[in-house]
Amino acid sequence: MEKDTLIIGRKPVLDALKGDTTIEKIWIDNSLRGDIEKEIRFLSKKHNIPLQYVPKQKLSSLTPKANHQGLVAQLSLVKYWSIEDIIPQLYEQGRTPAILVLDGIEDVRNIGALARTAVWFDMDAIVISLKKSAMINSFAYKSSAGAIKDIPICREPSLISAISFMKSSGLNIITADLGEDTSNNINFEEPIALVLGSEGKGPSKEIIKLSDAISCIQGSGRVESLNVSVAGAILMHQFYNKRKKLYK
Repeated sequence: MEKDTLIIGRKPVLDALKGDTTIEKIWIDNSLRGDIEKEIRFLSKKHNIPLQYVPKQKLSSLTPKANHQGLVAQLSLVKYWSIEDIIPQLYEQGRTPAILVLDGIEDVRNIGALARTAVWFDMDAIVISLKKSAMINSFAYKSSAGAIKDIPICREPSLISAISFMKSSGLNIITADLGEDTSNNINFEEPIALVLGSEGKGPSKEIIKLSDAISCIQGSGRVESLNVSVAGAILMHQFYNKRKKLYK
C-alpha cells in the first residue's frame, strides 16, 4: 500500500469525509466507541465508502510511525460515480450505453486488466460493488496501464439495485455464466450491460434471475474455467463486433 495515499488520525479523516476528498476505504479500530464512531459510520454510509472494523494492531501496521488514533483512510485514485447519474448522461449524449458490471471481483489486477479492455472496446462505465470488490489502488491502476482513469467507475451499495435500475432504463442485462448461451436473442444495437462474476463463485443467483440473457464462452473444457479478465476480454470483443454500426 502506498503510504502517501493514507489519511491518518481522527480530525484528518473527518475533514476529508466532510470535504471534497474521494476516499477509497476507511479502517477503524474495532474498540472505538462514542460520537466519533457514530459520525464516521454515518459519513461513510452517506458517501458509499467501505468501512472496515479492525484490531488496533492492523492500524499500527498500516501506520508504523504515526499516531493513528483509531482511524486510517486511503485516498482514492479515481473519482466514483453513481450509475443513476451515468445512464441519463449517456442518453443525453446520444450514446447507446454499454456497461461492464463486476460482481465480486476481488483481485485488483483483474479489475485493472478489465478496465483497460473496457476502454479499448468502448464500454461506457464500470459498475463495482461497495462491499465485495477489490480496491482501486496502485496495483489496479498499474494493471490497467492508466486506462482506469479514462472510464467512469460506479461504486454501488447494491449491485441488485444498480442492475434493476439499468433494466428499468432500457438496458439488456447479459450475464457470463456456464450453460446454454441465450445471448443470440439480444439486439446488440440496443443498450446492454455485461455482468462478470468471480472465478470462484460466478454471478449471484439474484443477478442471474435479473438477466435477460446468458453468454457462455465455448471451449474444449480441458480446464475448469478462464481467468475472469480473459473471459471478459473475449466477451467484450464479441459484443464490440456486434455493435460496430454504433461506432461509425
